[in-house]
Amino acid sequence: MRRHRDTIKPRRVWGVALAVWLACTHSAHAGRMYPVASPISVPGARVVDLRDANGGVQRITTIPTSSVFRRHGGTDAACRFTPNWSGTTSDGQTFAAGQSVQSQRWIFVEALPVSFGESQPLDPARGRGPLAAAVRVFTVFCDSMDHAVGLIFVPARDPLFDPHQQLANLRNRLQLVRPVVFTNPVVAKWGGLIARYQSWLAVDPSAWAPQRSNATAWRGWTMYLAARPVALDFIVDFTPDRARSSPSFHGVVPCVARGATPSSSDVAVPAMPTLPAQSKPGVNGACRWTPPGPGTVVVQARLTFALAFWVSGYTDSLPDYVWTSRPATFGVGELAAVNTGA
Repeated sequence: MRRHRDTIKPRRVWGVALAVWLACTHSAHAGRMYPVASPISVPGARVVDLRDANGGVQRITTIPTSSVFRRHGGTDAACRFTPNWSGTTSDGQTFAAGQSVQSQRWIFVEALPVSFGESQPLDPARGRGPLAAAVRVFTVFCDSMDHAVGLIFVPARDPLFDPHQQLANLRNRLQLVRPVVFTNPVVAKWGGLIARYQSWLAVDPSAWAPQRSNATAWRGWTMYLAARPVALDFIVDFTPDRARSSPSFHGVVPCVARGATPSSSDVAVPAMPTLPAQSKPGVNGACRWTPPGPGTVVVQARLTFALAFWVSGYTDSLPDYVWTSRPATFGVGELAAVNTGA
């Protein structure tokens, strides 16, 4: 009985060898024709290009550590791109198509100025809404403006361009008209206020009006402060004449409640009404005070303004501002009844 031995025919052996040789030859040839280049690393620093109200560009190179622009992609991390063409990096290195490039040079370019074409309405209520909702849009480039790698939306309060940084400057620009205490007509007629007769407390009309600072532009924003009068009261300090003693008075006389709209005349806000004859000493109602007797009274107006921060159409409410008049001092006397009958 013969044993059967498996054999490989010469033809098959040559076929396998040829396939191996061709594969090796092709691999070597491919390696020589299409080298795999190492990634390129580029040093650099992040920059931000902000647009002003006219579309011009301001480049910022100092970026706060807490800014979105510093943290985007990872603090101190490199951006990356793989080009479809050959070219040169920002530091002069050449790269080939398909070669990976990583760079520390992030470039953030604002897409459109927030305040472009925006008017400056006196009434902040006609704006775009709260400042807290405002965002600015930036295209993100890596190493140069030829390689866009993303888009980001940056809130208005980012420390790079938070407009609140300019509030102190705007407050200095807001020159409010100082209120002046209205002088009752009896002062000109009798030389002072009259004991036990009502005095009308009011201010000169020029102070009771919306007012605003000059507009200023800063890092892509156009901004100003708007002040609107909302309330008025008076601090009254009465010192009686020692020779003719009467109760002293020191207190606040309410006049215009917050949100109320006062009447106005050419000389006073609120407008002076017809006052009654003798009244009980003290506060007799809104804007009314009656001296208890002869002496001296010091009156100081206290005008409350609501402040709005207007920033390229967006607004932010600020704490009220209280603006006081200079103290106005009046003497208080008594009217003497004179019998002129026969």
